Amino acid sequence: MFYKIIIQGKLYFANKASYDKLVKMINNRNDVYYKNLIIHKELEFLDDENFMIHIPRHVGNYTDKVWKNTVSLFENCAQFAISGRIFAWKIENGLILDEAVIEPTGDRSAVMYYQKGLKQIAHGNDSEAFKSFNLSLEKCQRNPLAYERRAVVNMMQKNYIEAMEDFQKCIRIDETIAEAHYGIAKLLMYEREYDEALIYVENCIKHSIALQSIHWQARRAKAEIHINNREFDKAAFELKLLALRKFSENNPNYLWKRADFFNYGYVLLELEDYENALTAFEKSLKIPQGKDDIPENKKLYYLGVTKKKCGKHGFISDIKKASE
Repeated sequence: MFYKIIIQGKLYFANKASYDKLVKMINNRNDVYYKNLIIHKELEFLDDENFMIHIPRHVGNYTDKVWKNTVSLFENCAQFAISGRIFAWKIENGLILDEAVIEPTGDRSAVMYYQKGLKQIAHGNDSEAFKSFNLSLEKCQRNPLAYERRAVVNMMQKNYIEAMEDFQKCIRIDETIAEAHYGIAKLLMYEREYDEALIYVENCIKHSIALQSIHWQARRAKAEIHINNREFDKAAFELKLLALRKFSENNPNYLWKRADFFNYGYVLLELEDYENALTAFEKSLKIPQGKDDIPENKKLYYLGVTKKKCGKHGFISDIKKASE
């Protein structure tokens, strides 16, 4: 049986000696264990000049055996790596059956400090995480993800200039890190530099896939930019995709669903698509929880206005409640 497999990413190695050990290991394991039953039979992911594994986004249909062998191979490769990340998904009929995020492991200082920083961020210890990422980068400057995570900490601490510098350092090493493009876009949006922010949002969408939460965060930001530019037809396109998309409760986008429907209703109202705008506003109000900061009276006001445009009963009551 064949499954749809998507794989992409990069792993970086400290020097030629580490890279030579990697190549020897790959050839040995492929000959002994995998018997060339892997996705990249020609080992075309090897970049001898830059001491790295580079896997441009690849989509194909493969057996479960090939999937397991390929993931196993790159997990073994990660033991030699000093930085980087590989994503892989196994899909059937649009459903994720299995997935892997492969990152460096082992006792190298750069790796250990980076992993420590990730744990510290997860526990809300931003200051200690910042120190850990600094130490990781002191050991290995070719670590785009450490720059990206340090940039996030800088944003949390309102060090916006330093955050921008770190995001830029990240994409200078690896322009495919979607999160860094998103971070730059958000910083530019804070400064109301919407046209420039749009470039980075589109880069984020380009370098991510619909299976990743960052892809949908970028589409939401893109819709916000279009709304601020009063490009309501373009905003409606993005918000329709968000409205139709189903997110699991552990997805960061799940709690933004209420805001997505409200904003979709707003742009449809501006486009004079009143019936669909009303449906969107009603769906927004039915969602019990969300991360949006839209006041309840604002939601009721727009609901009432749209009902009036549609010739529906109840608009007076909604507008009255909104004014209370």
